[in-house]
Amino acid sequence: MLTPALDALRAAWPKTRIVVAVGASAAPILAHDPNVSGIVALAPGEGTFAYTRRLRAALPESGPIALLDLHGKLRSLAIRALLPFDGPRVVWHKRDVLDTVGVKLRLRTWRSDRLHADRYHLAVEQLVGRPLPRGRLRCVVAPEEVDRAAGLLAAAGRDLAKPLVGLSPGAKWATKRWPAERFAALARRALAAGCDVAVQGSPDERALCAEIVAQAPGSLDLSGNVDIPTLMGLVHECTAFIANDSGPMHLARALGVPTLAIFGSTDPGMFAWTGHRALFAGLPCAPCSFYGRDACPLGHLRCLLDIEVEAAWTALEALLAAGPVGAVGA
Repeated sequence: MLTPALDALRAAWPKTRIVVAVGASAAPILAHDPNVSGIVALAPGEGTFAYTRRLRAALPESGPIALLDLHGKLRSLAIRALLPFDGPRVVWHKRDVLDTVGVKLRLRTWRSDRLHADRYHLAVEQLVGRPLPRGRLRCVVAPEEVDRAAGLLAAAGRDLAKPLVGLSPGAKWATKRWPAERFAALARRALAAGCDVAVQGSPDERALCAEIVAQAPGSLDLSGNVDIPTLMGLVHECTAFIANDSGPMHLARALGVPTLAIFGSTDPGMFAWTGHRALFAGLPCAPCSFYGRDACPLGHLRCLLDIEVEAAWTALEALLAAGPVGAVGA
């Protein structure tokens, strides 16, 4: 979701060195982005002081240094305090305190008043000091990443004559996970329609993926074998992609692969869906969270259970028929 803002920043300052500070898991996603001059990835368990020293070494020794903080959290506050930024500074704030407290205390639902990427774009305009053209959502995949994914798919039994549907059933939070049996039923529909189905997930999601593959015989199980760069290659190979509100879903949209996203406790209105499809039950109690919860506060999880397999298949059929997505916003 950062790439449209990077487009705008590069258009405004074409000769500027843009160094991106990100977590280690996000670094591969930006590794080949033409707007990025350098990446300093925060290693798991790395302390703020050690990380700040590495970040400082990646910055120019002279000349003004501008800061765009798109997190606005305690760690980024500490980094801002420790580094000598002498140019303009902009700190992006996700939402006001009343919104945050009300939702966290389960006193209200929350719907975004603008796209997530638009908020990033406004922060860039504030940093630069003038209106800028909108960038586009994208992800650049290296050929070797595509080759590795193609090799894994071939070893799993992919038929190159068939459309490939990618399926990512995991999510960090329980209130963002559509039931496994429904993913399996959707996979069976895709298989019966002549598609190959590749099920992927992290090592922690192997059991979930195995459950789906067992209920949808003929599906290809790639769970636990796919790191982030290889996931990029895998999604690149897909004709369509199905996921919960999760990282793989955003990656698929960025790669222009027609994406079917299942939303429960979070808000699909934060993202653009041109060429893609988001399924959201729209209950009065949802969205009840910014990121997801361990359990439904009301105990029924209808935000996900009210999304039927038939509706998902109808949406997936349309995406398969429509073909690849052009450049869109985030």
